[in-house]
Amino acid sequence: MAPEPSQLGPSAMEGRGFYNRNSALQASGISLLLPIWASVCQTVACAGEPLVIVDYASSQGRNSMAPMRMAIEELRRRTGHEAPIEVIHTDLPSNDFPSLFNALQDDESSYMAGLANVFPAAIGRSYFQPLLPSGRVHLGWNTFSVQWMSRNTGDVPDQIMAGLSRIASVANAVKSQLALDWDRFLEARSSEMRIGAKLLTAFTARLDDVSGWEWLTGELWAAVEDQVRAGLLSPQEQRHLTIPIGFRSLDEVKAPFSARGQFAGLELERTELLKIPDPFWPDYENSKDRTLLGQRHADLTRAWAAPTLSGLMDPGRNRSALMDDLFARFAVRVAANPCQHEPYMVVAVLTKRR
Repeated sequence: MAPEPSQLGPSAMEGRGFYNRNSALQASGISLLLPIWASVCQTVACAGEPLVIVDYASSQGRNSMAPMRMAIEELRRRTGHEAPIEVIHTDLPSNDFPSLFNALQDDESSYMAGLANVFPAAIGRSYFQPLLPSGRVHLGWNTFSVQWMSRNTGDVPDQIMAGLSRIASVANAVKSQLALDWDRFLEARSSEMRIGAKLLTAFTARLDDVSGWEWLTGELWAAVEDQVRAGLLSPQEQRHLTIPIGFRSLDEVKAPFSARGQFAGLELERTELLKIPDPFWPDYENSKDRTLLGQRHADLTRAWAAPTLSGLMDPGRNRSALMDDLFARFAVRVAANPCQHEPYMVVAVLTKRR
């Protein structure tokens, strides 16, 4: 039997470098964040001691290269061109860390290229607990992870993504878990940060009742329903396939800071909602190639969703074959109904005050 949803949290992204090759949407969002990150790096408190940058939820590293290089260069403009800098990447124990280290060594965009006195390392543990000694971190970077809840709050019978359910009891459970996880994340980061340290975190969010994920995950849920009709999955298994992702509003991101202006010694310096550009739509508008659009979305979605969905299936099944079938059906559905995918993202900049 598949494990109970309450026992399961998010899984690491699809391995063997697949996520590195299929994370264009995340890269599109990061491109919006780089000017904000540059300002963070230029204003963070830093002295002569070895500087520590932490890349929280790094996955396989490709989307970390530009922000890490920017941070190194901005810090060295202020502290000296040979200042020693540690870059620590963190993710779940099941993360594909070999692809991360291969990218650091071999990728032409690696932040290590042409730089000396830069020391990368990795930690395989959940960030819902402190990962480093107290007062260690100068700069923190975190993108596209805090929408994942630390655990699944229960089966969702009307959607594949928990945060899109229209069932009141499900929505309330997701909202409560998101609030608890946000507090835990902030408390853990604050314990690691030095006075004057800064953290940028950005994750998919919602504007009122709209997240921008309704069309794409609706087609994925319809592909699961196709599998049920084909006898590949039972209705009970369908209900189990719940991705533990929710969507906070701007007000919910600000909520821990509303009473005293700070939370766990952190001050919310900046927060705003952005819309992520669809990385595939310009090519589609030029080529009108629906098949290519469908395959690109299928590969991108598989990169972040397949490990979690596979883990929710009965271990006695051929999970790999079921994932192949699911994302083939999904690609066909997207190709038949092409839409622009522009989800919302919230960015928050936090400063350690005490």
